[in-house]
Amino acid sequence: MPISNIVRSAVAGMLSHKLNLDTIANNLANVNTTGFKAGRVHFQDVLYENYTYATNAEEVRVGAGVRPSAISPTYTQGALEQTDIPTDVAIYGEGFFQVRQNDGTFAYTRNGNFRLDIVDGQRVMVNTDGLPVMGPNGGPVVIGPGASAQSLTISSTGEVLFSRFDELVGHDVINSVGQVALAKFVNPEGLEQIGQTLVRESATSGAVELGTPGATAGFGQLVGGALEGSNVNTADEMTNMVTAQRAYSLSVQALRTLDEMIGLANNIRSR
Repeated sequence: MPISNIVRSAVAGMLSHKLNLDTIANNLANVNTTGFKAGRVHFQDVLYENYTYATNAEEVRVGAGVRPSAISPTYTQGALEQTDIPTDVAIYGEGFFQVRQNDGTFAYTRNGNFRLDIVDGQRVMVNTDGLPVMGPNGGPVVIGPGASAQSLTISSTGEVLFSRFDELVGHDVINSVGQVALAKFVNPEGLEQIGQTLVRESATSGAVELGTPGATAGFGQLVGGALEGSNVNTADEMTNMVTAQRAYSLSVQALRTLDEMIGLANNIRSR
């Protein structure tokens, strides 16, 4: 095997495991980020070549190292955290909230930290970046006049309810003032991550499908007054970090050993 191939394999290992460490560090940094999904690096071996050695008449296939093939999020359920804020809502099960970005395209998130704001002259439900949350009709969730954020309730089926005291009947009357929809994909792991806990549709994720939470088959239900925490498992990430550090160190050690072998060969030849 040429020395250049040994160096290439060791360097490929170092770069790949550095990316793994970067991903683990990002997971740990977002351990308290609402709706965050931990990422995992997937590796694959690369080109194999045939070599013939003097001690073996048959060809030996030797690999040329490793490379990362993808970083995919793990869409396992995060723990639900009760906030008692009426406009907070968590997804229990499958699905994403759909929001409209400033350029008119749609993005998707598991972060249900919502509030009310004025967009295009209408009072609508928005996320923390001010992007309108979408309903099942393709438009934003519009909250009618008279309904305050503290008087709202979001049901398990995504219905936004407004409770007010009616003097004519002498008790509280509940009115429906909006509907939150959920979106899902055939392959959510193929969604493209764009930051701010947002993802967008890609060629590998499949087309978006909208449905009613808790009512349409395959969609999760909503939990009002709660948020879904990050699904990062700190103990697992620390274990993965130690493993990645050891793998990186072994790749460095391979280069160091190669350098010692070259030095030994040069010393022998110079005598």
